[in-house]
Amino acid sequence: MSGFNLSQFTKAVGVETSSELSGLAYPLEKWSPQSCGAMDLLIKANGEWWHNGTQITRDKLVLLFSKVLCVEDGVHCLKTPVEKIEIDVEDAAFLVVDYQLTVDENQGAQLKLVTNIGDCIEVGDEYPLVLKGDKLYVKLWRGLLAQVNRAVYYDLVELALSQHGDVDNKLWLTIDNKPYYLGDLS
Repeated sequence: MSGFNLSQFTKAVGVETSSELSGLAYPLEKWSPQSCGAMDLLIKANGEWWHNGTQITRDKLVLLFSKVLCVEDGVHCLKTPVEKIEIDVEDAAFLVVDYQLTVDENQGAQLKLVTNIGDCIEVGDEYPLVLKGDKLYVKLWRGLLAQVNRAVYYDLVELALSQHGDVDNKLWLTIDNKPYYLGDLS
């Protein structure tokens, strides 16, 4: 896609000003636009968003793009009611950069993960932790993933060890009474 126009894009998704971007969730599953090809947009493994070789530093623009990002047929794309544009993602679309752990009166742990764009996700059946190779991810909406950054991953490993989650040389983290595999201990 050449000559990307932010004004046209925001109108296509029903947003007239950047102040309207916060907290919107678009019904992407209801939209069936034709593919318009690819756009020179790259989400790097470190969470940076790049367009035409230049890093996007406007947080509100990244937030807008993130609200219309999905995976269809294994391809990351931005989707509006009138167009679907393929983009490149090096690893996962988002990064988990922080977490909040709470323990209830029955000693059940609840874990909320915070992404680099400010989304707060509660780990559970809807948003499970998954280990792929040596990287930990949380499954998100619309086929997207968020990679758990190294600092948070190490904190979760320590938490699993404190829960005595080391079983048969494998490490398990129990959240809301469900075990999540964090890797081998060897």
